[in-house]
Amino acid sequence: MSYDDPALRAEDGNDGLWSSFSLGVGTPLQYVRLLVSTTAVQPWVVVPEGCTPQDPSDCPLTRGGLFRTNESSTWHDEGDYTLLFEENLGFEGNGDFGLDTLSLGLPGTGAPTIKQQVVAGIAAKDFYIGILGLGPEPTNLTTMDDPQESLLSTLKQQNLLPSLSWAYTAGAHYRLKGVDGSLTLGGYDTSRFIQSPVSCNFADDISRNIVVGIKSITTTAGNSSDATMSLLPNGFLAFVDAGVSHIWLPLEVCQAFETTFGLIYDPTTELYLINDTLHDILVTRNASITFQLANDLTSVNTVSITLPYAGFDLELTPNYPGIMNQTRYFPIRRAANDSQNTLGRTFLQEAYLIADYERSNFSINPVIFADSYEPNLQAILPPSNSSNTTTSTSHSPLNNPTSTALTAGAIAGIVVSAFSVAVILAVGIFVGVRKRRTQWRLQRLGRKRNGSNNLVLEKAELHNSDIDLSRPKMGELQEEGSATPELPSTYQQKAELEALGRQRLELQGCVNVYEMEVPPRKGSTKG
Repeated sequence: MSYDDPALRAEDGNDGLWSSFSLGVGTPLQYVRLLVSTTAVQPWVVVPEGCTPQDPSDCPLTRGGLFRTNESSTWHDEGDYTLLFEENLGFEGNGDFGLDTLSLGLPGTGAPTIKQQVVAGIAAKDFYIGILGLGPEPTNLTTMDDPQESLLSTLKQQNLLPSLSWAYTAGAHYRLKGVDGSLTLGGYDTSRFIQSPVSCNFADDISRNIVVGIKSITTTAGNSSDATMSLLPNGFLAFVDAGVSHIWLPLEVCQAFETTFGLIYDPTTELYLINDTLHDILVTRNASITFQLANDLTSVNTVSITLPYAGFDLELTPNYPGIMNQTRYFPIRRAANDSQNTLGRTFLQEAYLIADYERSNFSINPVIFADSYEPNLQAILPPSNSSNTTTSTSHSPLNNPTSTALTAGAIAGIVVSAFSVAVILAVGIFVGVRKRRTQWRLQRLGRKRNGSNNLVLEKAELHNSDIDLSRPKMGELQEEGSATPELPSTYQQKAELEALGRQRLELQGCVNVYEMEVPPRKGSTKG
């Protein structure tokens, strides 16, 4: 048995049970499992340096599989760069960047293969599983005028997507027999959600653009009681980001949670750890928590997303920093300031998020839970394809004629295999090593939209080292540069990535329809 075989793993990671998605990288394709990030713009994959001789033998397996650049004939190394991901939350690190071939599905599925895509190799265990970045902004490597398109933009540029858009829900292992996550590129799946009356505008900060107003947070008294109590003294704005697991809240809100649920803050891990006694009390109480959201704090239209206690009943594994044994915890974090207010993957267990970058709008919708789904894919067409220009700028992709059902010859729905898995807090970063070397830094440019979304390169002299891994050293950064690439336009097809058990490849414009085989879960047999 090879621990690198992603098909053998059903659960991995270290801070909860989540759905991950398979991505083939290199030539021949090496398959890894990634978590969705709605902020990052490239795939980040764990490399062999991420598992040292001191790690358990199953480290490659628990990290979602490893990508070996030296085994890919199409890998073109571009050097080590510093990653900035949710830097306001303190996440920062380095990646071995390069260009390589990507495939959005397992062998035999007919999934598209995209060449010369930016990929980052990561190693540090602060962020345990690789990520699949959904952002449309291009990346500059080596020069200031050589933008490399993101995966989302490349798919659209090659006529594989109708628009720069996607829809995502994280999945909920506690619902029914376990409901897997769903990721749709170029549209959304109406079978997975109840349409919300609320549509929201993107914020100006392109690194934190999916921002909502949280107008109230309430909880039931539990024990079948309908009585509710407030956990929110004052409304606030929060960023929605699938790339982090936790929900970051203002201190006064966290203190309200502490009082209501008997939570005790652990300053070492900066988490709320739950012992067996408190766990039994909270399970028996079975309270639910409801977030009332709006476009901003003054909007009248709202949508409510309710999480049962089971949605907060998560566990840390010994792979989590500072944790020695399997430990229960309550996944809220204390935000140090307003910029840290974040609704992470925990929240998206019960919410279906749809984002349309060409109209700069998004919507958050309650999830429908079912034992099985009949996908009903709706494409989001670009604004130029709207048949009614007076409504083409609607703030919701659901409430305008630019959303259309998939028809023969118009859309190809590509479902990529995925797994329900346990994962860590956020995303991966590459840890530098040994000798000094001048490198570059990737940083988002132009926090305010000015007609061009882009990433900027910042040259760096690198110092210090966390571990000695026989790779060039990375660390501190000095100078900054900029670039202003533009995003592409126009397209016709659509890709959907769905989780384990919901996998199929639908080619509406083609003769063949392929049913994807579900990879066996670890310990299972196929009859």
